[in-house]
Amino acid sequence: MASASVRFEPGEYEWLAERHGVLFLGHTDLGMVEFLITSEALAEFIDPDLDGIDSDTAIETYGEFESDIHRIARREFVSRLGGEPPVLLTAADVWDEPSQFRRP
Repeated sequence: MASASVRFEPGEYEWLAERHGVLFLGHTDLGMVEFLITSEALAEFIDPDLDGIDSDTAIETYGEFESDIHRIARREFVSRLGGEPPVLLTAADVWDEPSQFRRP
């Protein structure tokens, strides 16, 4: 039986301008899964008062908080039982994650 967990490799991400977010890959026993975290969700890590951030700031923020984002993605993947790709992570998902790095 396949495991419900998803694994991530650091550095497997790219900016998708048409989706205003960062696409990153997860690996499961059944294959690869695409995840997308929106620029608004990434902004939550640096300043919750921002509506969004530009692509350069988004990539920088993703790199800085990659392990936190992977933890959120793993939690959402399991709670949604996979779902249709890409698994979308929004600002609401970030707020569900207690983080010592994000400002309250």
